[in-house]
Amino acid sequence: MNSRERIEAAIRLEKPDRIPVVPIIDIFAARYAGVTQHDMLFDLAKADAAIEKTMADLGRMDGMNLSYGGMGRTLQLIFPSPPRIPGVDGYPADEMFQFVEKEVMRPEQYDDLIEQGALSWLLDMVVAHNPSVSGPVYARYALAKNMLDDFLIGRSARRWARRDFECLVGPNIVFTPMEFISLTLRSATAFTLDLFRRPEKVKGASRRLMALFKARGVRTVKITGVRRVFMGGTRTSATFLSPKLFEQLALPEWKELSEFFVERGITPVLHLDSEWTPFFEYLKELPARSCILNLDGTSDIFKAKEVLGDRMCIMGDVPATLLKLGEPEEVHAYCRRLIEELGSDGGFILSSGCTVPIDSKPENVKAMLESVHG
Repeated sequence: MNSRERIEAAIRLEKPDRIPVVPIIDIFAARYAGVTQHDMLFDLAKADAAIEKTMADLGRMDGMNLSYGGMGRTLQLIFPSPPRIPGVDGYPADEMFQFVEKEVMRPEQYDDLIEQGALSWLLDMVVAHNPSVSGPVYARYALAKNMLDDFLIGRSARRWARRDFECLVGPNIVFTPMEFISLTLRSATAFTLDLFRRPEKVKGASRRLMALFKARGVRTVKITGVRRVFMGGTRTSATFLSPKLFEQLALPEWKELSEFFVERGITPVLHLDSEWTPFFEYLKELPARSCILNLDGTSDIFKAKEVLGDRMCIMGDVPATLLKLGEPEEVHAYCRRLIEELGSDGGFILSSGCTVPIDSKPENVKAMLESVHG
């Protein structure tokens, strides 16, 4: 089997010739290869070269999960509250980019979003709050630049595919509306209050945003040719929500978005950070044998296999702490446990628990990559 066949077999819950290994590794790879985080984000050729060196030195991968390579301009321009970008506005060029959570949306602006529509309203918010965007014309220019970057990353993904290396999602990133509102517009505290004080407003705004995220997912898939989308989740996890709130407000969004993509032959990669173990039973309502459940080391991945192993591919979950602070023997032992307990009958992809830390021990990363070979 080649890497794509291996990954697709796992998604279908079949047993490939061996377990595929697909970490989130570009931040580590850049540091390991001597490429600054700024260059990794803004120079796709250098980002790809860093992956090349990492594999040459530490071992082959079947592919990489989410990649930030070449996405610097997108991160810089499309959010109302932009992340701190390495090498921009005095932020050190070799530090990791960092999301900055601000309450940029006032409670009364839910009505504006509902009445105006998501894209137009968000462009106005970017102009109002993002210092890198100076006016409506530039906001639309930034949107066009984002599409160009998606195309370039997609072209890179196709080059990698010809070399038997699969870019799992490329730049195909979407949010559920509640995740987006909490993380980028209202902040965790304010949004939690909204769920109790103005739940109908949240629902109305979410309806508007849902259409936008569906369209973005389809557009990026067409541009890149990668038929998977990254759906990040943390603010609707059990760390933040009660089961009642999740069932009433968040689960319908996860179902609708997942079903929308699956109906179009697109695989949702459910990248679920924070604690999701209490919500695993709810995830049975998502399309069967069509999604990847990608966990970050906080949730109980062995419980996930028990509850969901006959419904979706499980992906994860080598902890960041182990890759940074452990020893190669410990990494290998944990990876082999994952492979043997979760992958013995198929339906498993070995990956890092979220991002491989920037300062992981290279010998630990090597142990992870080599573990799939025995």
